[in-house]
Amino acid sequence: MRGRAFAWANLGYRFALHLLRLPLRPFRRGRDEARFLGAVVREGYVPLEAGEREAFPSFMACIGCGLCTLACPSLREAPRDAWAEAWTFVVGPSRSIDRPALLDAPACARCGDCALACPMEVPIPRLTALVERLASAAK
Repeated sequence: MRGRAFAWANLGYRFALHLLRLPLRPFRRGRDEARFLGAVVREGYVPLEAGEREAFPSFMACIGCGLCTLACPSLREAPRDAWAEAWTFVVGPSRSIDRPALLDAPACARCGDCALACPMEVPIPRLTALVERLASAAK
């Protein structure tokens, strides 16, 4: 019985501390954010910026049709390796953005032809820029 009373007292004490700190939370925002970023970046996770989070659903729309490969001038000149094709680049990073160290950005001319050919309107040049930023920040 004594252990249960101690547990309830401890819970009440922690809850009271939480309630007392609640009004001060807006003033701690910068410090808490810096602690959070310090923890996740060390683990290899790079947070997305606001515009990137907004565009994230459009990155996930790739259906792997390969039309972007046919439209891309840099990939037309490259050897026909299945892993170097643009659709593989779109599907891979869009599913692996949380692991930027694994991503390898292709040689992209940023011409936008691949995005114009995409039936799902995936912003491939924007995804390329995101992958390059995440990969460089994770190193």
